[in-house]
Amino acid sequence: MALEKRTGQGLGASRSTVAAVERGVRPQMVGGDDVATSEELARRAQAGSARAFELLYDRYERSLWRFLRVLAGSAADADELTQQTFVRAWRHLDRYRPAWSFSTWLFTIGRRQAMSWHRTAARGPRALDDDHRRTLVAREVADAADVEEQRQNLWHLAGRVLTPDQRSALWLRYAEGLTTLDVASVLGKSEASVRVVLHRARRKLAEHLDEDPS
Repeated sequence: MALEKRTGQGLGASRSTVAAVERGVRPQMVGGDDVATSEELARRAQAGSARAFELLYDRYERSLWRFLRVLAGSAADADELTQQTFVRAWRHLDRYRPAWSFSTWLFTIGRRQAMSWHRTAARGPRALDDDHRRTLVAREVADAADVEEQRQNLWHLAGRVLTPDQRSALWLRYAEGLTTLDVASVLGKSEASVRVVLHRARRKLAEHLDEDPS
């Protein structure tokens, strides 16, 4: 691992950090750096700071997990993909560029891990049966309060009628709050293409709302 070779301090910290991530253990935070931007923390992590990466882990673990659950369809698979994504990000920090949004870079890795997982498991997103599709987004809000019922119904419908790209684009744009430019980076599309995907996704949902209120 490149980071391990830079300093003696980095060696021990790097091994403990990646080991914790691989075990699915949330790294212990000490505090004090939470006001730093994610990009600044990424630069510190590149310089050998395991603590900076731990804070990035703490900052993005939940939102990344939610996104990967939409793609994977189950909490267990999302757990595994989340850990794989953070381990891969840690091991390839040297490829990150400060001009990039760290969250976009991380979500891009996550999406690639999910796509690879689908191919390896021989169950690409388009091959999922209807029952599995119904769970993709509905599970995300399964424990929500009654006041969230409308939101739950909408994502439940999205899980059944939208394509994987449409689902991903909607989730990143409206659930995670990414800009259309950042969504484009994650999906590997142009910004104009993402706008078209979002428009078609919204139109398709609107067409189904009246006939499928569940």
